[in-house]
Amino acid sequence: MSVAAKKQTVQTPSAQDSIAACKSLFNGKATRNKLKEMWHRMPPRFRGMVLIAGDIKPSEYARELDEFDDIELQKIRNGMQLIKEIALVFDRNLGDVRHLKHYQFSNTH
Repeated sequence: MSVAAKKQTVQTPSAQDSIAACKSLFNGKATRNKLKEMWHRMPPRFRGMVLIAGDIKPSEYARELDEFDDIELQKIRNGMQLIKEIALVFDRNLGDVRHLKHYQFSNTH
């Protein structure tokens, strides 16, 4: 298939769709949708860690993001921020923790 033929098969979005996509970048809708998708794909263990860090029972991990109320969503946001802070503390002081070895933790080695 030639390049010209490929260009003809691609549909250009309508003006309304393009405007809606642009607006979503400024009103938080695009980020919210990305966050929902990420939460849905996240392993239960990760969800539980975020919930614990946000002071929510980890047993709530099975809920979709839309099922949490505004106060719970704020706690989830705080939990994500806390996890980020913890990761930064380790990175600044120890470097990449994936490179730490058992003998660096243990006195018996």
